[in-house]
Amino acid sequence: MIFPLEIWENIFLYSDPLTLINMRITCKYWKNIIDRILQQGTPWYKLCKNEIPENLWSTLCETLNAKKFYTDFHKERDAKFWIAMYKLWIKCKNMTKCDTQSECVELPINIPLEYITCIDTSENLIAVGTSRGVIYFYSITNLQVIDYIVDHMECVQSIKFLRDGTNIICVSCSINNHIYFWDVNTLNLINGTHGKLICTSYSYCYIAMRNRISSEGGIPRRVYEFDTDNILAVGANYDRVLFYTERGYFVNLSLEGDKNDCIYTRAKVPNMRVRQYHIFKPNVITCFGEYGYLGCLVQGQKWRFYNVFSTLYATPTAILVYGHILILGLDSGNVHIFYINDFEKIDFNNITSKKLCLDSSAVISLNIMVNAEEYYLIVGYSKRFYCVKFM
Repeated sequence: MIFPLEIWENIFLYSDPLTLINMRITCKYWKNIIDRILQQGTPWYKLCKNEIPENLWSTLCETLNAKKFYTDFHKERDAKFWIAMYKLWIKCKNMTKCDTQSECVELPINIPLEYITCIDTSENLIAVGTSRGVIYFYSITNLQVIDYIVDHMECVQSIKFLRDGTNIICVSCSINNHIYFWDVNTLNLINGTHGKLICTSYSYCYIAMRNRISSEGGIPRRVYEFDTDNILAVGANYDRVLFYTERGYFVNLSLEGDKNDCIYTRAKVPNMRVRQYHIFKPNVITCFGEYGYLGCLVQGQKWRFYNVFSTLYATPTAILVYGHILILGLDSGNVHIFYINDFEKIDFNNITSKKLCLDSSAVISLNIMVNAEEYYLIVGYSKRFYCVKFM
């Protein structure tokens, strides 16, 4: 070629990885140079930085690797991780256009009144809680076999995974506000406490009860008390806890550092009866209102309500916000997947969705998981759950 190897390397460094992949077919000489460049983390990191909003990195990273925060990968310039993050971002953007393949998993529920109450996922694990207090653990690689079972002894209203190094912990919260920490590897009960709401992120676990939030688990215990205002919803973003109170305060707080490290805004409280508040990182709160309405609060600014029933002809019963993806589960059993460019300007009348018809009972849970570069939506119903693979 005209230029020596070093010159070509410097020239190619100005191109993004996707362009370089297309240029590999030019000749064998270019292919060898480009292959070496593509094995480096820096080009892929730059591509992610240019195309993926950084406030979504934590969400994508936790799905890909629940033990290590993205800043650690940033220091190492881990090419494999940044490639995986970019692929996940592209898959999410195209989720409404992908073909799907679903697998149904029937739980061994023998008691007529027993039903699924909650589901959570982490890497290749799926945990399913029931009204009888039993928690079933499945691996995405073999869904027809139950890997583990633990018994909370009371109706489980929520479960979350917590990962700390090599340890995998399941945190379960019962309808009577009893919280247990289970070692998934040994099935031993590690610890117990009280609380009404739980959320986890990496090795951080936060528990809310009335107007108090505490950090628990493998981190030093800290407690924060918010006046006399009861907490309605709680979420976590790495070492920060997010919560929403009954008087309309949206709070972003660090319990690890200075207690004054607190950012809060106040929005007017919704003027309708509301159930099931949810917080999704980095800054979206949702709720279900009366008569099939869906409420959305972004960055604590202003509640906006949308008449979902008039568009989808069913009432929302489960919701998941993941990056720019909004997934709604309905009481009809259908699931609708929307790509939302701006959550402050949703127009359900002018956006199309991908519709999944899986079951005829109400959807109770929605989760996204990634395993070995395969992408899944886990949809939970009262007696079974579905693993929907996006092709």
